[in-house]
Amino acid sequence: MTTPSIAKLTLQAGGIGVAVLLVYVAGACPTIYVGDSGELVTAVDVLGIPHPTGYPLYVLLGKLWTILLPFGSIAWRMSLFSAFAGAAACASLYVLGRSSGLSPLAGAVSALCLAFSDSFWSEANIQRVYTLGALFVVLATMAVFRWHAHRRTPTLCLAFFLCGVGASNHTFMAVYAVALAGWAAMLERDRLLRPRVLIAVAAAFALGLLPYAYLPLRSAQNPPLDWGNPETLRGFLGVVLRLDFWNRSWVQGPMDLVAVVWDYLRSFVVELSPAGSVLVVAGIVAARWRQWPAAVLLVVMAANVAVVALHGSRADIFIWHRYYIPSYAIGALFVGAAVEAAFTLLPRQARWAVLALPLSLLVTGWRSHDRSQYEIADAYARTVLLAVPPGAHLAATDDNILFSLIYVTMVEKQRPDVHLIMQGVGAADLPPLHFDAQAERLFFTHHPNWNLPGLEIVPVGLVFEARRPGAEAPYPVVPRDVLPGEEDPSVPKDYLTQNLIGDFHYMLGFSLLNHDRQRALHELARAAASAPNNPTLFYNLGLLYQRLGLADPALAAFRRSHHIEPRPLATRSHPRAADRIAELMTAPR
Repeated sequence: MTTPSIAKLTLQAGGIGVAVLLVYVAGACPTIYVGDSGELVTAVDVLGIPHPTGYPLYVLLGKLWTILLPFGSIAWRMSLFSAFAGAAACASLYVLGRSSGLSPLAGAVSALCLAFSDSFWSEANIQRVYTLGALFVVLATMAVFRWHAHRRTPTLCLAFFLCGVGASNHTFMAVYAVALAGWAAMLERDRLLRPRVLIAVAAAFALGLLPYAYLPLRSAQNPPLDWGNPETLRGFLGVVLRLDFWNRSWVQGPMDLVAVVWDYLRSFVVELSPAGSVLVVAGIVAARWRQWPAAVLLVVMAANVAVVALHGSRADIFIWHRYYIPSYAIGALFVGAAVEAAFTLLPRQARWAVLALPLSLLVTGWRSHDRSQYEIADAYARTVLLAVPPGAHLAATDDNILFSLIYVTMVEKQRPDVHLIMQGVGAADLPPLHFDAQAERLFFTHHPNWNLPGLEIVPVGLVFEARRPGAEAPYPVVPRDVLPGEEDPSVPKDYLTQNLIGDFHYMLGFSLLNHDRQRALHELARAAASAPNNPTLFYNLGLLYQRLGLADPALAAFRRSHHIEPRPLATRSHPRAADRIAELMTAPR
């Protein structure tokens, strides 16, 4: 097959990119999303430093994007940034396929399969770093293919440079670089061990990492969001290497690895459909026949699942699969190879039928990825702020809640009178907290587990208040009993959104227990129904039911929590409660 002209290839790739972009924009989230989104967008707006690894490339490019697109909320603009990066990744994948010998139709199938794969699409219209990361996976792979064909040192340096730049957005690209180094050394050991080549490759990778210089330089200016204080060497390494995050690993033994790998392999069925997953396997064979560098692609995929297994939590591994997007991008390329091979068996007029695969992903996936009406996280944060009086101190924790509050207060400038205490964000730099319970009002988004004789923690609406013992808790006034879109089936609700809705009804129920027991129990039941896979919520429900003397609901909640997450949730911080759980679960019925 002849190589297309640059102009023709650019036009074709641009057409695919624009088509994909329009789909993403149509479903773009107009408000802040759950999870990391609030913190990332706030970092972009204030030029701050978000959680490790600091994501300097995302912050800097995002800031430039919001300046060049000077209308709409910052959250919506950053949703479009993800959409643009995702569309660019798909267009680049088309270019990679075509330059590697795929026909226009096979290249389009490959690009569109990535575009409408579940995890990639789910990140392409909200405010996250993963579509930008996928773009660098594809760009680096383009350089790898070119080096494999011609073995020129400048091309290899380009591949490592792209890995370095990509690593300043997401550190997986550093893992990609390690896999690439090992594979390249096997092919060209004598040449690559020459000092000049080694120095050139290392320098190219280091040059790509330059965006990380932003972290200490900006931290020295004390921005309002400054996670980890990376202006010192220790702080810098702690942020870049995610040193505080490695203790979250779910994997504890060899059999756990088997479970992770099995889940990883099964995920391709969800991401690319059963037919697509079969084509991935066929494409691996076809890629070797086409003399593609399939070995390095497989090594990168193996490294992808290995890194996630090493330090991923249960949710990171089994609930959402966004960390495997590099593998899905490579898998989509293999789909294109399989489709091209299948063309030898299909009559020319029947080849267009292969578009049924990405079109089916588009049709079946639209409803679960249309976030154009999403406002649940934004509404929750604003409702929390409405619940506290002027001048209050609000100590917030948990990414799902804290990060939305950070965005609403810092970017949208809501409730500037409220002092937001960002627990867990640079917590080591916070001074000891002192307050006068008589003159100051202190609230928490989560129970602080204090046991101080001079204070009691009372649920009030969506927050807890620290107050003197004996003070009567007012009837909780919450301006809504459902979150916008909560009951609308057209508004997609992923795991984190379900958890946020569950927290909303849990707090309402907790606050109402001393005022309207029947409604309180109704809200607690709604919490359980809203977040059916949240082990922490069910654990807390079990403790609450136990305190109310409701043994059967408590036992059911504890059993549900244990079923979701068999490993103990509370043995470290609540050993007595954990013992009580064991008693309830082993007691005869």
